[in-house]
Amino acid sequence: MTLKKLLGFAALAVAFVPAHAGLTLTADGINAGFTLTTFVSGYNFGNYGPLSQAVLPNGNVVTGSVGSGQVYVFKDVDNQTLSDALVAKPYSCETGNCNFAMATVGGQAYGGQLFGGLFYHFANDGSYVPIGGPTGTDLRDYLGIWGSVNGKLIASTNRGLAEIDPLTGNYRIINASLFPDGVSVSPDGKVAYVENGGIIQSYDIATGALIRSYFSTAGHGADGTGVITGGLYNGDVIVNNNDGTLGLLDVDTDTMLIIASGGTRGDFTSADTNNGTLFISQIEQVLRLSCGPGCSIGGPGNDVPEPDAWALTALALLAAAWSLRRGQS
Repeated sequence: MTLKKLLGFAALAVAFVPAHAGLTLTADGINAGFTLTTFVSGYNFGNYGPLSQAVLPNGNVVTGSVGSGQVYVFKDVDNQTLSDALVAKPYSCETGNCNFAMATVGGQAYGGQLFGGLFYHFANDGSYVPIGGPTGTDLRDYLGIWGSVNGKLIASTNRGLAEIDPLTGNYRIINASLFPDGVSVSPDGKVAYVENGGIIQSYDIATGALIRSYFSTAGHGADGTGVITGGLYNGDVIVNNNDGTLGLLDVDTDTMLIIASGGTRGDFTSADTNNGTLFISQIEQVLRLSCGPGCSIGGPGNDVPEPDAWALTALALLAAAWSLRRGQS
């Protein structure tokens, strides 16, 4: 990460008290304006705790863990444990690694079990049904999955990196030779960031062409990613690493700043489309990373108008209604 960027935000940094004894922000992470809190803790199932999350239509969050064989539904608030789950129901394994990859798009939650599971649509009660259509016939989940601004899912599948319409089940193969992990999508829906061969790469979603390989991410076990929108680090990428660190990848300079360390095994990331934060999986817990005011991580969805914008919209509607009423009198 460029020194100019870091120093430019340092003056705005505030004191931060770590939320736990595991993954903790570094001085660079604090100075860069990030905060890290605990979403759900209490997983104790060996090498895999929670992996991926998605936001349900009612605003709650669905997740799962092969360690307990449960699909969980939680409120979207911090400092919960497994006992706080609104729903905890068992599920059956379809694959040899039946953790769920999950994503939110169009206000709906979707997911599939790793290395060969069907793609599913999740309901508010944690139940799920296959997407169906050509996707249900031809595609199986491989690893990462993410929601794009155009209402499509960008997923690593048995046929390569694919773009899926979850409403119809139709799909398009973006790159038939790419079977990546850590899939995320740029806010404009044009670029997929993936982990491939131990590094992060970017691909053109329209053509499937490789844009760039980021070699600064090598050696950390790069995995889940999330693209930042707005603020000082607009367009840069958060990387959740297997070595228990979080990286901030500057996509212009191919440099990675370690913004958190001391964690267990970082794996998937997921966008919280309710509030613009990023869920960060560890073996024993799910954390929440925020990049501060005027900034979100992972989109799409973080397009709720600010209170002032709501007020201006309301006034405009009232004015229009009054004008119409006067015109009819």
